[in-house]
Amino acid sequence: MTSIDDVAKLAGVSIATVSRVLNNRGYVSEKTKLKVWEAVRKLGYRPQISAKTLASKKLFRVGLVISDRIGRLLKSETGNFYAIVLEAIKDVEETFRFSTTPMILESPNPKGFDGFLLIGSDATAEQVELFCKYGKVVLVDHYIDGLGIDCVVSDGYDGVYRVVQHLVQKGIENIVHLHGPLRFYGFKDRYRGYVEAMQRNGLLPVCYEYDDLHEEIAPVLKKIFRDRKTQVLICSNDIIAIRALKQLRSWGYKIPEDVSVIGFDDIPQAERESLSTLRVQKYEMGFSAVKRLYELLIGHGHHPYRMCLYTNFIKRSSSV
Repeated sequence: MTSIDDVAKLAGVSIATVSRVLNNRGYVSEKTKLKVWEAVRKLGYRPQISAKTLASKKLFRVGLVISDRIGRLLKSETGNFYAIVLEAIKDVEETFRFSTTPMILESPNPKGFDGFLLIGSDATAEQVELFCKYGKVVLVDHYIDGLGIDCVVSDGYDGVYRVVQHLVQKGIENIVHLHGPLRFYGFKDRYRGYVEAMQRNGLLPVCYEYDDLHEEIAPVLKKIFRDRKTQVLICSNDIIAIRALKQLRSWGYKIPEDVSVIGFDDIPQAERESLSTLRVQKYEMGFSAVKRLYELLIGHGHHPYRMCLYTNFIKRSSSV
């Protein structure tokens, strides 16, 4: 019979680390979490999350709801964020007795499901309320003002705010924010953190919008660097930041001597490009969403809440 010791040996980590991953307690890097869950899968290990929590023997039918936009993202380099979230969900679905079915937000068939995980920030309040009529709902990487629906998000506001504060304390004031469309919750949250931090330090917020799905980055970068001296470019996701890095280098800019570039998310490409970034706990986000939906399905914790996972700054060679 497979034991937790076997999982630890195969993953190359301690038993304590395996326990932290399985019970979602304490900090473990995403890379290590992936190794642990890969070992769990290979060995067929059945982790005991909690006898009390897993009292029900019912198999729950759960819809994994993504938009057409995120479906396209998952087929490209920009989809790594949601790919990791979905991987976490798939890794633990059997543990929580979920039978998951992919579903498209724009053309749902929600009848016959016990609950739904709505992935990403495309769903409108009306769409969310429709799913709520058919089952329990947890939003993943999304929040809608005033709706009072359970959700798991990253704290983009706090992350960007702290980075700006750190830069200003080092005497850097010419900080520009290049953000995605603000109709998306995550981009708006990061934008708010940047603006608030700049204003509290008596500095003028300078923001430019760029749609990484539909636009080339060169024109907006030309405008940014034509209009003003820029010491640091904070981008609202890593894909934008990596494109900016490559374009600026092609124009002869030295990174970080001429300009620092900082991203957000810490997708796998960020490490390969040595991009400084804010790490979102993507795997933990997926795990926490599954756990919360399970609690709702078995009647625990009726009062809805917003779980907000703090980010942490990962300094690499793209920033001073």
